Amino acid sequence: MNKNYHVSEYGLIRSEQEWDVDDNVKSLKQIYIPKDHFNSLYNFVLENQDDSDESESVFTVKTKNRRRQIKVKNHVGVVETKDGVQLEILPKIFYGINDFDKELNKTKQTFLKMLRYVKNSPFKSVSTAHISSKKEFPILEAFIHGYITETELLIKGGLYTQYLQVCENSDYLRGRLDITKNIRYNYLNKSKFYCLFDEYSKNININRIIKTTLKKLSSITRISANYRSINQLLSFFDKVNESKNIQLDLSRLNSMHKSSLRFKSIIEWSKVFLENKGFTNFGGESMNMSILFPMERVFEYYITYLFKKFSDGYSIKSQDKSYFLVEKHKMISKFRLKPDIVATSDDVDQLIVDTKWKLIDQFKENNNYNIQQSDMYQLYAYGKKYTNNDNEPLLVLLYPMNPRFTDKLNEFIYEGDLRLEVIPFNFDNNAQDEIQKILSQMGKKEYGFA
Repeated sequence: MNKNYHVSEYGLIRSEQEWDVDDNVKSLKQIYIPKDHFNSLYNFVLENQDDSDESESVFTVKTKNRRRQIKVKNHVGVVETKDGVQLEILPKIFYGINDFDKELNKTKQTFLKMLRYVKNSPFKSVSTAHISSKKEFPILEAFIHGYITETELLIKGGLYTQYLQVCENSDYLRGRLDITKNIRYNYLNKSKFYCLFDEYSKNININRIIKTTLKKLSSITRISANYRSINQLLSFFDKVNESKNIQLDLSRLNSMHKSSLRFKSIIEWSKVFLENKGFTNFGGESMNMSILFPMERVFEYYITYLFKKFSDGYSIKSQDKSYFLVEKHKMISKFRLKPDIVATSDDVDQLIVDTKWKLIDQFKENNNYNIQQSDMYQLYAYGKKYTNNDNEPLLVLLYPMNPRFTDKLNEFIYEGDLRLEVIPFNFDNNAQDEIQKILSQMGKKEYGFA
């Protein structure tokens, strides 16, 4: 049943047999798939709906005139069912491209690039080269290739080995004799020795986890080059057992994770594949693999990375924790404020940016452009708390550009000089230029960009 489908966040998935299909229209917003493939995804969604909060769910199931449909929410990534149906959920990014295949590939490349900068992400080694060179290269295969790359780097440095204590009934004396067990097992056989000794071994937690991950990926990959690479890597693990208790072996790796940067990425990668560990986990009998991320967090981390890279002359803090909304309650501060980005220049100008992965409509003035009132309250609190010596910061709400939001809105004046700018981020432009555009709202003439 192997088949790969693509849909955008907030998109609809429908069965070809239940809905009328226009074969001439290609879209990520609404896709139609064979009934058996739809049923495979439908069962997966139903399995994971029972215990989930509706507001936190990734999918919703709806019926219209007795016709079923699955609606995707604001998570992105990949899901593969036990039946081999693979669904790629991609972010809604506006490029203004009329060619579906070009738009699809460009969206995949942008998504993978953004994932590299998610905090504590193992995806830094994911390459977009395959996506750009092959029309239908699945995102999951790019993830698998990333794991292969990390494993190859680890092997080049040599597989990790440790001394392990071995208890063995041997033909000759090694280490020290375990007198109690020797009497019990060898009382009648004086030619044997029950010994305790230390042996330098590759059969340790980290290597068991890597081998177990490689074995899982060999059964999932559909790309022959990935399959060959995995089998070549497995040859280095001949003397390593597969993990019999994945959770236990992973928990034992926590100290290694903290003490050795060499293993940090491979451990995080292994968790992704063995625990389906994006930001959202799924279970159930219908699922084979699930790596999904809430897009607002991916966007936040990506924009933070760009500010840190391209804001020369500014001190950049992410998730700054300098202030609380309530100064004192029973002598304790309450409700910590954590703006996404605080940029401070040498002349004490401050810029506070909050990223929001939402669709703004610049033509819906009567509906406040779809800006949530809670976001306006949030930025007002930031502005009041970060005001120093009557020097009020510039506040920015940053949203992704879309066809109905291509230009910044007229500024919002809270009071006095406290103002808020609502700005679209254009993924089709040079990232450095986009950051400069935001900083230019502070009225500076020089930015110190390289």
